[in-house]
Amino acid sequence: MFDILLNVTYLAAIAMSLYSAVWLLLKADRNRTVCAFIACQLLIVVWCVPQLFLGFVQSREGLYTAYAVSYVGICFIGPAWLVFALWYGGKPMPLWGMALIWALPAVNYAVLLTNEIHHLFYAEFEVGNVVYGPAFMLHVLFTYACVVAGMAAVAGNFRRYRVRALHIAMILVSAAVPLLFNLLHISGAVQTGFDLTPPAFSVSSLIMLLAVYRYDFLDVNSLAFGQILAELPEAVLVYNERGRITCANAVAKAWFGVENGDEMAAFEEAVRGMERLEESPDAAAASMEQEQRFLVRSGERRLEIRRRSRRDRSGRFQAGTVLAMDVSRYYELLERERELAVQGERLAVEQERNRIAQEVHDTTGHTLTMINSLLKLVRIGRKDGAGEQAESEAYLIQAEELAAGGIRELRCSINNLRAMGADGLVSQGVRRLAESIREFEVEVTVQGTDSPRYSHLCPVILPSFKEALTNCMKYAAATHVDAILKFSGDGLAFYIFDNGRGCGQIHRGNGLAGIYRRVEAAGGQVRVASEEGAGFGITIRLPVEPEGKTL
Repeated sequence: MFDILLNVTYLAAIAMSLYSAVWLLLKADRNRTVCAFIACQLLIVVWCVPQLFLGFVQSREGLYTAYAVSYVGICFIGPAWLVFALWYGGKPMPLWGMALIWALPAVNYAVLLTNEIHHLFYAEFEVGNVVYGPAFMLHVLFTYACVVAGMAAVAGNFRRYRVRALHIAMILVSAAVPLLFNLLHISGAVQTGFDLTPPAFSVSSLIMLLAVYRYDFLDVNSLAFGQILAELPEAVLVYNERGRITCANAVAKAWFGVENGDEMAAFEEAVRGMERLEESPDAAAASMEQEQRFLVRSGERRLEIRRRSRRDRSGRFQAGTVLAMDVSRYYELLERERELAVQGERLAVEQERNRIAQEVHDTTGHTLTMINSLLKLVRIGRKDGAGEQAESEAYLIQAEELAAGGIRELRCSINNLRAMGADGLVSQGVRRLAESIREFEVEVTVQGTDSPRYSHLCPVILPSFKEALTNCMKYAAATHVDAILKFSGDGLAFYIFDNGRGCGQIHRGNGLAGIYRRVEAAGGQVRVASEEGAGFGITIRLPVEPEGKTL
């Protein structure tokens, strides 16, 4: 019964070792550390398989053959374990050390194969009577040293990276289990022909795997990328050189109806069934890469599809990727932004028209009211016969001046309205306003090149110019005004100078306040300067977006 349990133990050890090796091949990174661990598992399998048949072997030759096969795993498990531990801990072994730890087990195995000549490995070797020799003891000590050194290296690596004590305890247990069972077998404490060391090594390997898999063995990139792809709101496809899809996330399946293993022709057919909106294939980003971009409509959804190819140095296609993004929301916001921009322009024009209409109303109402009052005074004076001719003449002159001033202001307001309604260049609007003035000379100078990129400043420049001209008419007694427009790459400067009487102290009346308000709302600056008898000057600076910059 005990022998049956031991056989079951060996079978379990073989199963655990094979499972560990296959699991690592499927889930882990392909690096030398993982390969060394897999080699340890396979050596345990080689060690265990002959042990299953020892109970059934009756001849000395058959027993010796089983031992010879089993010792392929026994002799090399120690150095394989040490190499794994050193690589895992990031402690590379020099070439001479690597050669030494593999040469010693090779010599031990050669001594085993030639034992009939010198009896150094087994002093006696018969069925039911095996006596170990000095070479065997050296082999055991060397294997123990490799296992203990390997476990110390792994535990030291864990301590360096502050791994929890539970994992360090698991490492120590994984080292102690096979050594304990091997000592029991060699010392004869367990009276059986079966060696319990291989199952113990298998258990220790499983413990080791549980202790370290979450740190270095798992291919965390593959696991993380798979999770990320599954949660992306975009469709992702990867296909190989044969045009077969190797990866398609859930969004790609929903949008295009393709799955892993399908041909790319299925994806292309799905895209052809969609409405093509635009296409902009780009030139190759490098000699080995190329990308195509196009926009399609699928129902209410707009998709931007980017297809990228990967080629080797000879230009041969290797693999390709497809990324499809739902840009419907982007286009909705873009369209809404355009609508808001149009509405904003209309509102600005409407506000300016209302302001000009209010100016016309105020100017006309005030002027006509004053003229009407003066004419009434003249009529009353003549009717009563009490008015003097000189006084009536003064009233008429004052009424004439009011009418002329009102007409001038009305003409400026109407020309300003026309200039803004024309949606032309800034310089055109300024010249049109200047030409409407008859009371004094207005000279316009343009420096730089005017263009439509400055036209949005018309609602700022033209009303400000109109206010300046109106002030000249009312207060400056000027005979000449210089208006200088200076266009530059980052802005517009507007200088207005008159040769009027000037003033010692500047007060912000309604006209100047309106100029400041408009310019500052547009992100610009205003400076005014004047002295008694030296005229009045206004400087306006307004920024514009650098040429070539888009929102």
